[in-house]
Amino acid sequence: MKKRFINRFIRLTILVALFVMLFQLFSSIFTPKRIDLPWNSTARIKGFYEIENNSLDVVFLGSSHAFCTFNPAVFYKENGIRSYVFGSEEQPLWLSYHYFKEVLKHQKPKVVVLEAFFISESKEFKRDGVNKLALDDIPLSYNKYESQQVAFEDNLEGLNPLYNYHDRWKDLSEADFEEPQVGELKGYTPLYKVTPKEIKFFEYEKKNLPGKSRLYLDKIIQLAKDNDIELVLAYAPYTINKLHNQHINQLAKIASNDDVAFINYVDSTLLKEINFNSAKDFENGHTNVHGATKVSTHLSNYLSLKYQFPVHTNLEDYERLTFKYYGKDSLKEINNFQDYINFLSKLDVYVAVTAMDAIDKEALKPFEILGSIINFKDKYRTSYIGLFNKHRSFVEESIDSLPLSILSYPENHLTIKMESASFKKGNHSRIYVNQKNHLDGKSKRGFNIIVIDPTSKEVLDVASFDTMKKDIKKWTRY
Repeated sequence: MKKRFINRFIRLTILVALFVMLFQLFSSIFTPKRIDLPWNSTARIKGFYEIENNSLDVVFLGSSHAFCTFNPAVFYKENGIRSYVFGSEEQPLWLSYHYFKEVLKHQKPKVVVLEAFFISESKEFKRDGVNKLALDDIPLSYNKYESQQVAFEDNLEGLNPLYNYHDRWKDLSEADFEEPQVGELKGYTPLYKVTPKEIKFFEYEKKNLPGKSRLYLDKIIQLAKDNDIELVLAYAPYTINKLHNQHINQLAKIASNDDVAFINYVDSTLLKEINFNSAKDFENGHTNVHGATKVSTHLSNYLSLKYQFPVHTNLEDYERLTFKYYGKDSLKEINNFQDYINFLSKLDVYVAVTAMDAIDKEALKPFEILGSIINFKDKYRTSYIGLFNKHRSFVEESIDSLPLSILSYPENHLTIKMESASFKKGNHSRIYVNQKNHLDGKSKRGFNIIVIDPTSKEVLDVASFDTMKKDIKKWTRY
């Protein structure tokens, strides 16, 4: 009898485990993949789970004001700090609390920074769409169950992704069955446009925070203390009203009483100190990349001085991330051709190449590391065009004795046109990025190269290398 019971129990356990696995699998397939900037919640959330356990120094929590303001590239470049922005759109403090608990399963950061804009949230429940963006991509666990209970007024909406998205079966594509590329930006969302705003801060009296927000602020403070983690409260630059002013003043009092650091980036004195320009550093109420760099630089220096982090260097993923925002300076410092191409091979950039005049007949395969298959041996005076992004396995190239012209569309809103003609067939080299010739008056004999950031569509560098020296190691930048 006992043996039969054990066998039944084992079979039941296997069936339950199988059901849970299938439920998770189908939930993942049917849940929308939100991976396109700027509101790429799937990439931001799933990317957190790609980070090596117990490797982060700082984790940022909060709403879009967190993930548009705190740029981990700046923290790494300035002070060698490894960080991640684990935020979600319009994240109320009760979800920040459960995100914090999720962090503790995988990381033991020295500091957690909570961007506190939503201390003013007075509604007991956010819109279902906001909650889904925050929780759809969190792995199934008891913490997720608890967060759904506190977030959704209708629990069925929160607990069952198949209930929410079962009608997507007609729209499923190959992408829904693949694991998307995520985590490259470490949770940060870069904004590149400029929308002037005016920041006003008035000395209003303090006002109590809404009940649910205050409850979860206290929970966050206590959770940090229980885990020996330094909590820093921050308020990102924003155009605020009287009520937000009053809540900021109340937050400052709470932080002081609980011995918690609070940095207010709405304060006019601090904004002046970091040279924040509200006419240039905003995009639609969020800090753009320029404003984010200023805030992140200040906060990075503040945290480094106050908490004495170990300085990390030569971390490939952070080096690649840092290049996105400091790439212009890095590239311009490299004058040797091979060093230049090797450096580009590690980055998520488009490399457009055209040849002009002549290429040494011993060149062999100068772009092989980028994915090129063309051998230049004995191709002394030929036309050549190449477009590469090793990070995305993108290769387009052509070589011929006649003039060449290729029009390519490697990304949405990115058009690259390349033209090449050898010495006897026109002797020119042109590269147009979104219809602008970036080699106008700059093309030289040899290889002319344009480097393009696929995110911002910005041209990061224009370089020409003289290929007429027999030793490729001596090919240098003009």
